[in-house]
Amino acid sequence: HKQLLDWTADLNTPKVTWISGLFNPQAFLTAVMQVTARKNEWPLDRVITTVEVTKKNAEEVEGATREGAYIHGLYVDGARWDSQQGSLEDAAMKELYPKLPVVLVKA
Repeated sequence: HKQLLDWTADLNTPKVTWISGLFNPQAFLTAVMQVTARKNEWPLDRVITTVEVTKKNAEEVEGATREGAYIHGLYVDGARWDSQQGSLEDAAMKELYPKLPVVLVKA
């Protein structure tokens, strides 16, 4: 709820979007692609989505990215994200759904 209030207060892209809280997260990802396609005058059907897992938590992000969007609220099942290695690793014992750090989604 706070995310929506902050977003509509100034109508700027939020610093970090809680993707799990959206009713239709696929629409948000499509919007990221559409904004990039329009900005670069690319055909939308040629645009692909790429992601980059950062080392930050949502509270550590200082501002919105220039391209794409920062998202958080994703979890991993059966593995964990190792920030030092920058890769997926085996899950730690008794840790069922480890949280991913902030992810930069861009097209």
